[in-house]
Amino acid sequence: MPEERLLARRLELLGLHTVEGIRVTDNRSVMVSLSPRGVLRIHRGYARAPDRILKAVVRFVAPRTPRALRRAAEHEILSFRPEDHAIGPARRRRSGDRAQPGDVERIERLAQLFAEHNGRHFGGSLPALPFRLSGRMRTRLGQLCIRHETGEPYEITLSRGHIDRHGWAEASHTLLHEMIHLWQHQSGHAVDHGPTFRRKAEELGIAGSARRTVRARASRDRAARID
Repeated sequence: MPEERLLARRLELLGLHTVEGIRVTDNRSVMVSLSPRGVLRIHRGYARAPDRILKAVVRFVAPRTPRALRRAAEHEILSFRPEDHAIGPARRRRSGDRAQPGDVERIERLAQLFAEHNGRHFGGSLPALPFRLSGRMRTRLGQLCIRHETGEPYEITLSRGHIDRHGWAEASHTLLHEMIHLWQHQSGHAVDHGPTFRRKAEELGIAGSARRTVRARASRDRAARID
């Protein structure tokens, strides 16, 4: 597509030589991310960003960029609104789902946990899906998103507030819950919280129900739904 070719050419001219490929997206919660396989995922609107923004992208994904410079590059990237520059009809904006500082680090941590769980519990058989962070989830911790038209999973969504309030141990538990659903789909089982889910959850040592109690760092316990 035109945006992909344009972005690849511009980023290459600005010094990007450390990725395996570029994939343009319409993901508004994570504008720029690098997959475990080294593929740069970037919102298509960045094809029309000024050079200073794309230079920040190059700094951000460079493997040896110091942490402080990487964080500064992230703020520079988020200062541009790519959805205002994307060709085609605008999608309805969902309040609370705009990218936030630190989202890329959260996504990278989730991808790392996914790879670890996949190797340890599923023999590396599960396909890597994109992650999305939601600021709208209030009673849900996470969700495996499945297309109604095809029945195929297309992303894993986790509550940003869940990660920040409850910590990475709880977020890892939630991620493993969603990965069991992905395993159900891959294995030809119904994606639900029935006997197959409960047996697999017991095998992996996590709660085998749709709801579980999580402890907020400075709050009372509450039960939240995991889809």
